[in-house]
Amino acid sequence: MSYSLEQLQQASRLFFDLLRRKVISLDDPAAAECLQDAGAYDALQYVAKEGGCRVMNSGQRLHLLVNPLGSVFATNFTQLKNKYSRIERKAHLHTINIIILVFLAEMDQDETHFKPGQDSMSYIQIADQVSSLFQVWIQMDEDGRFSKQWQLDIQAMNKVWTSLYMQTKSQEESDILSRGAGSRIGLIHEGMKILEEEHLVFISDNEKRIFPRDELYERMRYLYHDVDRYKELKALIGRTLAEKEGVIHATD
Repeated sequence: MSYSLEQLQQASRLFFDLLRRKVISLDDPAAAECLQDAGAYDALQYVAKEGGCRVMNSGQRLHLLVNPLGSVFATNFTQLKNKYSRIERKAHLHTINIIILVFLAEMDQDETHFKPGQDSMSYIQIADQVSSLFQVWIQMDEDGRFSKQWQLDIQAMNKVWTSLYMQTKSQEESDILSRGAGSRIGLIHEGMKILEEEHLVFISDNEKRIFPRDELYERMRYLYHDVDRYKELKALIGRTLAEKEGVIHATD
């Protein structure tokens, strides 16, 4: 299909605006102008595809999604390490992925559970859940079979997590929450900053909590729910935490 110069200009403007902003409301003049012209919108998808990306329309916003492979905009580990200077090894990045999954699993319960502006997690809550996961997983991975089954380097991630110091609830409440490079809270903050920079969450420094934005729920509904790996790990995290909680209640 051929596109007019005006359509390509509209598409290019919106594409580079999406690169900068990640998510754009359909009410935005740039998006509205492009959507009114089917040819311009097709051109947008073409430009995105050529860059190894795709544009997701949630019905309320446009999301720019970067393909993990074959995209000139894909972020590899070296680039991520340069951007996030506290990430020193791949094990740190893998641990951050688990931290992000813990947050997503808590937010992603069911359609009726989605409550933008109400749901949130504190840093301490995330830290407690990640600790519970590694406590269970490391016990199941004595022979390395669990790591192999789930393609997770449990030993390396657990080593990273246990090497970081943990703050208490009282320290959080006394407003001395540290995000230093040697703390678990610091590593959690790195993961949440990645989501914040994608405009998927809001980090409240006063409340020391992370709030999901509408954009995160849209991303879950229209993208993550179609990704088998996400669904498998989300289910694993849910089962592990439920079983861990059940054991604790049984011993009370």
